[in-house]
Order: sequence, then structure tokens, then C-alpha cells
Amino acid sequence: MKATLKNVAAALSLLALVIVVLTAIDHSVNVSASVSDTHIRVTVVDLDNNPVHNAKVTVLGSSFYTDNKGLSPAIEIGALTNCYDVNISEWGTVTVVVEKEGYAPAVALNCVCYNNQTRKLTVKLYGDDQSELPYVTYVESPPDDYIKTLLKN
Repeated sequence: MKATLKNVAAALSLLALVIVVLTAIDHSVNVSASVSDTHIRVTVVDLDNNPVHNAKVTVLGSSFYTDNKGLSPAIEIGALTNCYDVNISEWGTVTVVVEKEGYAPAVALNCVCYNNQTRKLTVKLYGDDQSELPYVTYVESPPDDYIKTLLKN
């Protein structure tokens, strides 16, 4: 009887140890995994608001293509950087480049993205016959609260 009780106690101790180790491994995997919930999704349209299919959208050096509705996939931003003030971390800025044959390339500078949100941005493309410009540039202003803090100083 004593041998059986010792065997059961040893088996339960071993099982408890396995559970503790597996739990620690599971928690360490969750802690070390860093998935950003900050994204930008670009809609590309022409001047008549028709979707532009297969437009190349480049953000942070990675390129994606729009679908039949002119929508890019949700593009992960990762760690935000802020071109206005490096001390601001709740929002950052990115540059978006859109290209499509038959259209002037468009560059959207300083697109504001907030942490853990998906930014929706619409970019209008000018057809080659609608503009003599080699490209079109859009520049986004920073958030209103940021401008107000500059005006108070």
C-alpha cells in the first residue's frame, strides 16, 4: 500500500511539474509575441470616384495592390514614428505612395495613424491626360490637438 501511495504521489508531482512548465512556456510565448494592431487601409479612386484596380500602394518599403473595389489590404504599420515630434507616441506618421499605369503617381506625406487603430485613407489619382504634372503630392496636417498646443506657446 505504501509503495502504491508513493507511486501515485510521484505521478501527481510529475504531472504538476509538467503543467507548471507548460504554463510558463505558454505565457512566455504570449509575452514575446509582438503583433501590431496599427494599420492603414488605402482606397484608390480616379477623379470620378471610380475604384482603381491593381494600383500599387507602397508603405514603409512594402508594396501591396488594390482589389476590384480599389481597396488595399490592411497594411501593418508596426512601431509608429512621428515626423512632427519624437516625444509623441500615441500617433505617428507614414508616407503612402500610389502608382498605376495611365495615372500620375500620388504621394501622401505625413498620414496620421493612431496606435491600435486602422487608418482609412482615400487617394485620388489623376489620369495622365488630366494632369501635366509628373506626380501629385498630398500633405496631411497633424491632429488638431497638436496644432492647438503649438498655438498656445
